[in-house]
Amino acid sequence: MCYMHYKLAVSLLIMLAVISLSDSRSPAPAGWRPLFQNDKEGHTLFGDKRALLQAVKQGCPIRVAWGEKLPDGTTDIEYSTPDFTSLVNDSDLVAQFPTSAIQTDYMNAHKSFLKTDPPTTWKALMSTDGHYHQFHQNMLTGQITRIMYLRASMLWYAFTNEAPEGRRRDHIPDMAIAGGIVLDSIIRK
Repeated sequence: MCYMHYKLAVSLLIMLAVISLSDSRSPAPAGWRPLFQNDKEGHTLFGDKRALLQAVKQGCPIRVAWGEKLPDGTTDIEYSTPDFTSLVNDSDLVAQFPTSAIQTDYMNAHKSFLKTDPPTTWKALMSTDGHYHQFHQNMLTGQITRIMYLRASMLWYAFTNEAPEGRRRDHIPDMAIAGGIVLDSIIRK
């Protein structure tokens, strides 16, 4: 009888080990993961651009975040999901964002309303090389009222179960960066 108990105990231990190994190897559930952050010149601040490009090639949806931190410590971080993305020369992403209404304030939630005098929308394009182009459009007349050429630090997310090489899945780099957005030129019409 002791031999039978021994065999049963060994079998149970082997089963538990197999279950344990299979559980530890199962992928993490998919979620929005920050994979790459560029500075305003397109240099890497976080992650790996190749991981981001690979996620796009595999069909993973992406999001982009950018922000700034003013000298008084006030911050603003914005997020958008592109509605059109280009993979350029297998080395950079260019993302176009859907049209959105302009807010009256981005640094104070109590002062944030939709711009109505005149009602104005925003359309933008961002790239992993750091360039950021946007225009504002009067919703009543359809006229483009302002064109802006900027550079920005951007954090690129993909909906995936992957994490950047050597990073925890829950690590999120700082997005509200002093000088994180730089205006190069503006054309008012």
